Amino acid sequence: MVFRDLSTDRLHEAATYFAAGEAARRTRHRIAVVPEERPFRLEINGHAVRVFSRRTAQERPMRRGTQQDVAGAHSLVFVDLFADTPAFYITPPDVAAGEVEQWRDRWDRLDAS
Repeated sequence: MVFRDLSTDRLHEAATYFAAGEAARRTRHRIAVVPEERPFRLEINGHAVRVFSRRTAQERPMRRGTQQDVAGAHSLVFVDLFADTPAFYITPPDVAAGEVEQWRDRWDRLDAS
């Protein structure tokens, strides 16, 4: 799939749905994609999960962190759309810059309440 031509909003929407699908595949949690300003928020078991994405290796949402809106988030999901297959990094909301890559495929992170 080609992501380079998508607007930032459409990229975020795609990443949110990829994360929702992967969460449904990997967990038994209730998954909801909720329309909001950005335009979508992911909820897993009623907890807000913020989704961030990148489409190229040069983009670094894989954590500019404190400048990003993570207020009220239970967890963060970073969706790396740069590779042939999307990669997912599930982190606590207070993850520090450069630590995201340590949390690859940690869907059990979403089990904590």
